[in-house]
Amino acid sequence: MVVMEEVKLGIYIPSYRRAKTATTHKFLEYYQYVVRKSEEEEYRAAGIQNILAVDDDLICGLTEVNQWLIDYAPEQLICILDDDIHHFYYRLERQESIENPVLITSEIERIAQLMLDLEVGFAATDATTSIWNYDSEFSFKGTAGAVRWINRKVFKAKCNKELEYNYDLDLVLQELLVNRIILKPKYFCSKGLTDVNEGGASAKNRQDQIVSINLMLAKWGKYFDYNLKSNKPYIRVER
Repeated sequence: MVVMEEVKLGIYIPSYRRAKTATTHKFLEYYQYVVRKSEEEEYRAAGIQNILAVDDDLICGLTEVNQWLIDYAPEQLICILDDDIHHFYYRLERQESIENPVLITSEIERIAQLMLDLEVGFAATDATTSIWNYDSEFSFKGTAGAVRWINRKVFKAKCNKELEYNYDLDLVLQELLVNRIILKPKYFCSKGLTDVNEGGASAKNRQDQIVSINLMLAKWGKYFDYNLKSNKPYIRVER
């Protein structure tokens, strides 16, 4: 009999200056907020106790905190969620709200198990919850939403600081280039308040976004596109 080594899943919520407005933890059975040490007490004072505090200079930006988790999280499988999620949904023929933390956490665990079984490096929810965007339970390419999974044993991409505002799209394209597919559950969605609520990247500059988009266009050519009028990115990879 072969005894298989247990593979653990870590659920992480990077957060910056949102001690009072972060909401994602309310929907999870277990989690760790990843915050700068200088903000740790502020988060604890707000009632958030499950905290991983890291030296400020090691996680001083969006790409840095994500890359730090990819490099140093103790678990092989990690799930990284935006801190401002206020709804989870099942999306099939219709949209059904999910509020039970046990059910939501089990769905996160289910995707992680599929990644382990299929040896997939990266997974992400859809960037939109629109009903008309649902055409299958799973897809194997596409844009990334507020919930992202990483199988560190297989994952090959690196977070690029220069592409801060599009780093997750860059990760998708890197993984498609190296590992050929990502796993994208389209039946399980979330909705947040990205760039609207206090803290985080809510003050990011539009010109910086455009610079990041142009860098993506230069790096990926025909495989990436962005509609500036509707703020919609497109992964142009055939599968």
